[in-house]
Formats: sequence, structure tokens, C-alpha cells
Amino acid sequence: MQATMRVIWFCNLPWLCRTTIGMETTLTSILVMLRLPLSGIALGVCTGMLTGLFGAGGGFILTPALNIFLGLPYNIAVGTSTCQILAASTFALSHHLDRRLMGSRIACLVGLGVPVGTYFGVRVVNRLRGMGDISLFGRTMPGQDFCFTLIFCVFLTLIAGWLLYDNFWLRRGGAKTDDNHKGYLAWIRIPPMVAFRTVTSGAFSAPVLAMLGLCMGFMGGLLGIGGGVIMMPILFYLIGQETKYAALTSTMLVFATALFSTVMHASAGNINYQLVAFLVVGAFIGTRVGGMLQRKLTGMSLRRYFAFVVLAAVIMVLCKLVSLITHAPLIGNA
Repeated sequence: MQATMRVIWFCNLPWLCRTTIGMETTLTSILVMLRLPLSGIALGVCTGMLTGLFGAGGGFILTPALNIFLGLPYNIAVGTSTCQILAASTFALSHHLDRRLMGSRIACLVGLGVPVGTYFGVRVVNRLRGMGDISLFGRTMPGQDFCFTLIFCVFLTLIAGWLLYDNFWLRRGGAKTDDNHKGYLAWIRIPPMVAFRTVTSGAFSAPVLAMLGLCMGFMGGLLGIGGGVIMMPILFYLIGQETKYAALTSTMLVFATALFSTVMHASAGNINYQLVAFLVVGAFIGTRVGGMLQRKLTGMSLRRYFAFVVLAAVIMVLCKLVSLITHAPLIGNA
């Protein structure tokens, strides 16, 4: 009987091997199919939390993450990021509708410069899209990837450096509130001057606000960010708006920038709509969580946490830049 069972087992061994290999292949195929939905939802949750918590669109993390982890070309990563930010900022604004939209007047004036800046930012992206390989440090590498990664690295390093310096050095022994804060651009008195309830230092120049919106729109169109990563520091440090209201004003401006950027990138064919669908699902969850957390934190805590988030983005992009250079083929071997 035992001999008969051994014979049957050996006869069925090839079938068992084929079945095992087939199951492994099927499992691998399923994991590959789920990679895009799961990655999209996870990234959507993270960026949605940033939008709800800090008023930042999260594009400063999402755009390089789409390129680094999912391998999207930078022009597609930029367009896809702006489309997702539009959805995330819409969810975040709807979450704030039960409160008075304090800071909306500042958002309107800053928003005057956003469309023009966005137009020029998208123009630069489309120019870089056709960029070929470049030679640097004796190596050949994709010019578009290198330029965008370098811009992100410098841009985020400057913002993270200033946030860390201000929150952990300049204000280390100061008050924990924003009551005695005055914006660094408050001395510019170009008329017309407009007073805002959320800016305690007095009236502020409307043309200066529009110029800041121009810069924000340009960065949004160029890098696929909503602009919140620069608008949050600008509203607090340069304009003098209180942090709690700055986060809400920034969300409004992120929505405006993302709206114009999405339309322009869609016309240029720079959006992966399938990925956007998964990102939006995650953003819906993330903005709810971020909005609830934002109400429980002080202005000082928000600024400090925001500094660490930007620092994490710097480390991620810096690793990408180093990897891009070190793994590029030597010119003689290209």
C-alpha cells in the first residue's frame, strides 16, 4: 500500500510543481495589478492629510514620489499631481465650510496673480519635456529628470532650512502665539493698501499680494505643487497672517492654483487619469483626518511639524538626485 502511494505521489509531482508555479505566477500578477491602486491610495492619503493639516497641497512630496516610486516621467508626474491637488483642496475647503472663511479677502488678492504665473510655469514644463540627455560629472543622464530633481532639491532645502531656523532658533524663547508677529514685507506701502482682520499688523499692499500670487502660480505650474508649501510661510512670515488663518487661506489659494494648472496640463496631455482616480480616493480620507488634527494644534506646533515634513521631502529628493548621478552611465560607456 505504501509503495502504491509513493508511485501515485511521484506520478503527480510534475502536476504539483506546475500548480505551485502557476499559483506563484498568479499571485505575482495580482500584486502587480494592485501596485498602482494601493500606491495611489496611500499617496493620496498622505497628501490629503498635508492639505487638511497645513493648507499645503502636498505636491512637493507627491510629484517627486510619483517619479521616484512609480517611475512616471516628470511632466506626467507634475500634471497628475496638480489634478490630485485640485481634488484634495476641494475636499479640504468643504471640510472648512462649517467655519467662517477668514482670510478669503487675502486669497482673492493673491489669486489675481496666480493664472499668469501658472501659464508661464506650464510653458517651462512643456519646454523641458523635449529635453534630451545631458552630460555632467563625466556621466550621461536624462536632462528632464535631472533639472526637475535639482530644482525640487534646492527649493525644498531653502524652505526647510528657514522653517527650522525660525521655529527652533529665532523663536526658541519667544511667545507661543502669533499676536506680536509682523510680516517682513509690511514696510512696503505701494497703494492701494488694504486692511485684513487676520493680519494684526495693519493694512497691507494689494499689488504686493498679487505679485506673491504670480510667484505661487509659477511654482505650481512648474513643479506640480499647489503652492501651499511656499504660501504657508509667505502668509505668516512675509504678510504677517496668523498661522491658523494662514492654513485656511493657503488652502483656498492651493485650490485656485491647482484649478488653473490642471486645465493647462490636461490640454498638454500631462495627466494620468487612472492614477488620479486612486489618488482622489486617498485624498478624501486624508483631508478629513488632517482637518480634524489641524483644529487641535497650536500655531507653533503646526509650523514645527510642517518644517519636519518639508525636511523629509528634502531627504527623499536628495536621495533621488544622488542616485540619478551615481547610476548614470559614464560618457565612454553610454
